[in-house]
Amino acid sequence: VQAIMEEAKKYVGVPYRFGGMTPSGFDCSGFIHYVFNKKGILLPRAADEQFGRGERVSVNRLEPGDLVFFNFSKRKKRTLNHMGIYLKNGKFIHASTSKGVIVSSLNEQYYTQYWLCGGRVK
Repeated sequence: VQAIMEEAKKYVGVPYRFGGMTPSGFDCSGFIHYVFNKKGILLPRAADEQFGRGERVSVNRLEPGDLVFFNFSKRKKRTLNHMGIYLKNGKFIHASTSKGVIVSSLNEQYYTQYWLCGGRVK
């Protein structure tokens, strides 16, 4: 878990690129795919497939290395639109469309209103 978090932090500042899955540019699921695979945990490329890979966990049961999932679509209840990797103390790392790879807080209103669930990869 520590190796995954350290690997993820290396890419803070990498720009967002739709469909990106390399350090020249990442989208959210491409970032997670790259980081986990680099550390020997093979995850599929697509966000919905990554969503299906782990045990669901609530926000208050998150552990470092868990995936966090968000639904920015108010029309569809279980739509997955964004994801990141939980670090600790309410922080997660993700590829933001506006700022590239950044660390954000789950406590920000923007993320609390769109929270879907956490996922523990096994």
